[in-house]
Amino acid sequence: MSASSNFCTHASPRNILQRFGGMMILLAVLGQANTSLAQSGQDGGVWFSANTQGVLGDGCANKPGLRWWFDGHLRYLNDSGGYNQSIMRPALGYAINSNTALWWGYAWINELPTSGAPAFNENRMWEQLTWSRKCHRASMLSRTRLEQRFVETGDDTGWRFRQLVKIDRPLDFQPRLSLVAWDEAFFDLNSTDWGQQGSFSQNRLFIGMGWKFSGKNKPKIEVGYLNQLLRRQSADDQSNHIASVNWFWTF
Repeated sequence: MSASSNFCTHASPRNILQRFGGMMILLAVLGQANTSLAQSGQDGGVWFSANTQGVLGDGCANKPGLRWWFDGHLRYLNDSGGYNQSIMRPALGYAINSNTALWWGYAWINELPTSGAPAFNENRMWEQLTWSRKCHRASMLSRTRLEQRFVETGDDTGWRFRQLVKIDRPLDFQPRLSLVAWDEAFFDLNSTDWGQQGSFSQNRLFIGMGWKFSGKNKPKIEVGYLNQLLRRQSADDQSNHIASVNWFWTF
């Protein structure tokens, strides 16, 4: 058995707390960077998402095999007068083991810019590695994604890298209720004729609560505060304060 598979099994309670605390410190540092980088642009809104994934065929969720994925989003911002963005994102994947999976997917995005420009569509291809681990009572998730972006307002392909780290810790007095925190950083890898710049582009920090329902397909809802920092090259940075509602199903 590899050292990584023994990460939680043989860790002492003290080491578990140190690792969990270290992850929380990382999130706090990223969140502080999120605040300090923002200049004067402020906006508020509401984001909704539905996230599903499951096993293809007669496979078992705890064994290697093919997987499917779909998430959909509706996003509203005040400066857009309401509707800002919608996303549909299907994918196929292969679970290497119960903790690690590789994914390949497509995304369609419709966006109404807050600048008042006309709405436009974006198509993406994306590749992803997900890794999860349960340590003590906390669940940790790492999601590493590479995107190829095709925007109808230009001809160039935009390459973007995204890294998410998430922690979910059930509460002792009610195991269905959990504290949830995650941070995702976005890095544009090249510049394009439609406006992407080759640099750090945005950060999203979420802090909230999760509730796991009983019954089939393990439905769960996570509700909380999301701060989205948008880094601008020729203008003040934008900090969006979002009420985030997310629904999850596992089949």
